[in-house]
Amino acid sequence: MGLGLGVSGALVSSDSKSIGDYSFSGGGGAADLWIGGTPTPGLAMGAALSVLELNSESRHVDGNKISGSVSGTTGMIGFFVDGFPDPERGFHFGGALGVASGSAEIKDSNVKKFEGGGVGLEGWAGYDFWVSPQWSLGGMARFMGSITREDSDGVNYEASMGGASLSFTALYH
Repeated sequence: MGLGLGVSGALVSSDSKSIGDYSFSGGGGAADLWIGGTPTPGLAMGAALSVLELNSESRHVDGNKISGSVSGTTGMIGFFVDGFPDPERGFHFGGALGVASGSAEIKDSNVKKFEGGGVGLEGWAGYDFWVSPQWSLGGMARFMGSITREDSDGVNYEASMGGASLSFTALYH
């Protein structure tokens, strides 16, 4: 499991000429909960639940900067593989692929909130220190991205979100 902070960016676009595409970037929280097993020493596999959020006080619409609070979130449920090159040491790296959800909202506006589904991908590297025979604590750098779509009132929307986070991690082996 992991908790941390990240920086992210998002682009929300549509196939409608009357609705402007917008992008925004900012910081937010990151969380991970992975449950799995170790089929062989140095390799963990299982189910991953990961979330990355972003908040901003401005956005860009068709190249013009506009002030106003904007928020977005991407989440993923998928399959992870995490490798420990030396099972006695704490360095590990891995990745996950799964189904993703995405949302983006321009606060205090009449622009429709985007809520879509699609695909997500993430990769990470970290180091953990043993604190007991079964537990280790450490840190992890993670990169996460998603592409999600929504069809609303005959308009097709697409959101691409991605970012990086640094997290405090706790592993039970």
